Amino acid sequence: MFDFMKRPKLDRHEYNQRLIDAIDEAKFDFEKAKMSEEALFESNLDPRWIKAQTAFSKQKYFFLLRASRQREMRGHWQSAFTRPE
Repeated sequence: MFDFMKRPKLDRHEYNQRLIDAIDEAKFDFEKAKMSEEALFESNLDPRWIKAQTAFSKQKYFFLLRASRQREMRGHWQSAFTRPE
């Protein structure tokens, strides 16, 4: 009845690769948020908002790491912060 709503299933390798890419992106965002947090405290922004954005980035990164651990994945997570902006 609702065949048009079904998403195609990803094979295990492709899913794992997408998860690794998401982890890399989240790690980069978290590291960038940590580095810019101190600089933003000097501005007129609310410090609670700055802390909340950093905490959000951290939780997203650790959520993805837990998902990869549940899938028993192994990877090179240290490569995430090497890309230029």
